[in-house]
Amino acid sequence: MDEQEMEERNREPAFVPVTLSSGTQKRAATSSEPNDADRPKKKPKLEETKEEKRKRRAAKLAADLRKTNQDIMSKALNRAHLPMIYRGGALRLTRTPGRDRVNTVRLEELIHPNELEAAFVFAFCIAGPVFFQNFPLKTTSNHRLDCQVVVGTDLYMDQDAFIFSKTQRPEGQKRLSKEDFERVERASHLGYKDLYGENFHAFHPYMSSGCAHSKILILVYPGFMRLVITSANLLNSDTEYGDNHYYIQDFPALSLEAARSYEKPQLQTDLCAHLQDLGCPKEFWRPYLKKHVFDFSEAKVHLVTSKPGSHSKENSEAYGQLRLRSIVRDHILSDDNVPKMEFEVCVGSVGRLENETFVKNMLESCSGGLQKHVERQPALKMVFPTLSDVKECNIHGQLASSNIGSHIQDFSALPNAMKEIFYHYKSKDLGCLFHMKLILALRAGHPKELPLYAYVGSHNFSKSAWGSAVPQKDKRAKKEGWGELRLEGMTNFECGVVVPGEWVVPMLETGEWEELVPYVRPSPENIPTWRTSF
Repeated sequence: MDEQEMEERNREPAFVPVTLSSGTQKRAATSSEPNDADRPKKKPKLEETKEEKRKRRAAKLAADLRKTNQDIMSKALNRAHLPMIYRGGALRLTRTPGRDRVNTVRLEELIHPNELEAAFVFAFCIAGPVFFQNFPLKTTSNHRLDCQVVVGTDLYMDQDAFIFSKTQRPEGQKRLSKEDFERVERASHLGYKDLYGENFHAFHPYMSSGCAHSKILILVYPGFMRLVITSANLLNSDTEYGDNHYYIQDFPALSLEAARSYEKPQLQTDLCAHLQDLGCPKEFWRPYLKKHVFDFSEAKVHLVTSKPGSHSKENSEAYGQLRLRSIVRDHILSDDNVPKMEFEVCVGSVGRLENETFVKNMLESCSGGLQKHVERQPALKMVFPTLSDVKECNIHGQLASSNIGSHIQDFSALPNAMKEIFYHYKSKDLGCLFHMKLILALRAGHPKELPLYAYVGSHNFSKSAWGSAVPQKDKRAKKEGWGELRLEGMTNFECGVVVPGEWVVPMLETGEWEELVPYVRPSPENIPTWRTSF
């Protein structure tokens, strides 16, 4: 479709009024039908009471619920049965070339296009022509218009969107105006439909800064929904050759009887909120994620998301590091038994660690705010590759190293305590690098014991991802129960899960928790000479 056709399509009115011909108008005027004066007057409609309105809405919701459940159940009967192999939840690594099948997965093993009923996909970066072969789209042999595929990504990582709109992509950190963004968004929506089919729906969150960094797949199959939260961008360098994590869980459809007493778990509520924050059109996710459709009650993990902006008052613990802090405080630890903790972190991007306040801030949040004075050594171990580590990687690892970065401007100017936290990255699949984001909460001095919890997802170790915790400004905070802290400086959309320590092993295929970690432990400590080329 050329530019002129696109503009004409955009100008098409949603509704075209019908004009009667003169002959039809004449016949209508001479009709023997009674005029308004002859018609019997309608009785005035009684105003609906609040109780009647509530009952009417409840009846409509019940009818909608029955229809949604009946549709899902009928599709489950009519299509080939696909087993729920991840009902209890699973933690997996990328099946890189040197890894066997235990505790690993390939992304295409999770997506079954012939059985797929609907799909929602979001990632920072997507290799479209390759990745979209996994879905029933126009470019494949199994195209089905009844399967809606909704795909979101960071606009500034989507070159095709700028090609469709014939717009130059801004350089560096520059951003489009809201008006230009909406124009590019409209053009990309139509362009992707022309390319992949009418069942393909593209969208991008509007952002004035930062990035849309979440990585999520929601796959609806007959009888269940599969949720995948990962650290991997949807590129071969991450999904085939890089060390990455996947949290996977299958949630069964609720029967009508079970739906009557079902209470929506927090994970389901938080997932809906994040989709709404990302700007995913509600008509695509609400039919499947509303309260009484799928059963999320077996979820053992806690969702942590980030949303650009500052968050205070009652929303202060909804996002970022304060959300992590509240999860650890309320669900992992207890006030009367707080062990001395240390943290092992491996992320693809390290923020400006010159700001020791942020590091201390984050470590306090990682301990649920219950360990106020986190000791500088060995409270934090940062597993991060050096230049020599990269040079020892295979060609895929070396090419992927451009996705690993440090925002430390002058390493030599760091306090000695910060220089001493870095350790080499040596993959168990020799030659691989990573794009993972992992936090292990360990008992101090016991690095081999089962962690108190593990975080996996999209958050790097930066203020942009987690935000900065600062005191509440509002004097009503204590009275209203808002907590003492609020979040500032968060610029990214992020998504990850906190896995309580007791559930790490059950979510793996073997009985060793360290199978969750794709690198050699303990990691070799960096020696001073490497720092000159950091």
